[in-house]
Amino acid sequence: TPDNTLLATSVCADELARVLEDEFVDIYGTNFNLGGLSGFPFAGNTGWGAMSAHVPDNGYCLTIHGPHVGITKDGVIGKVERSGIALVDNCCGSAIAASNYLKGITDGGAKINTRLQQFSDFQQGAVQELILPFGKRLNDADDRMKELPYALYDSQDILVRDIVSGGSGGIKQGLALLSGIQINTSPDTLDYFHPLRFDYYDENGKVIEDLLPSLKA
Repeated sequence: TPDNTLLATSVCADELARVLEDEFVDIYGTNFNLGGLSGFPFAGNTGWGAMSAHVPDNGYCLTIHGPHVGITKDGVIGKVERSGIALVDNCCGSAIAASNYLKGITDGGAKINTRLQQFSDFQQGAVQELILPFGKRLNDADDRMKELPYALYDSQDILVRDIVSGGSGGIKQGLALLSGIQINTSPDTLDYFHPLRFDYYDENGKVIEDLLPSLKA
């Protein structure tokens, strides 16, 4: 219930990503923000520890995370119409920029930058490095823009699992972790969420139930 549950989210900084977040905020009240560009949990272990300390005594945490992708009215993946803007814009812009960086490397036209990006844009630099292992997968995909959010999701899932494992001692009564891909559409149509994982952790940090089938029933 809202009285005994803290909502934590890790979604992209894009205002379109607020749609899903706001729907859960309407139920649970204010949320603890763990996320940054492309939905990666840039708050990291320190942010997770702070969030865990804010969970009500004998209470629970509901954590929601994942990337997002746009689809236009005519079905173009990776772009979306935005309210008040004539330009049909990239979505997710951070993800597509990282994909282009990666394509430049796999195509042989660019070199891997092994140093941390400048501080004023370090999140984007991190997104680029975090999807490097998915270069062949994206190159081999029939539709790169369709595959991109799933590659991002898999990268984020690895990172979130590591953060949760490292901070499992902060879980109080339990943790529900819901993750997937937000699908943003034009302003006059509904957005969607494709759930890919919904696990329940006990107070010892062990997954004791897979709740995903209950969403697909």
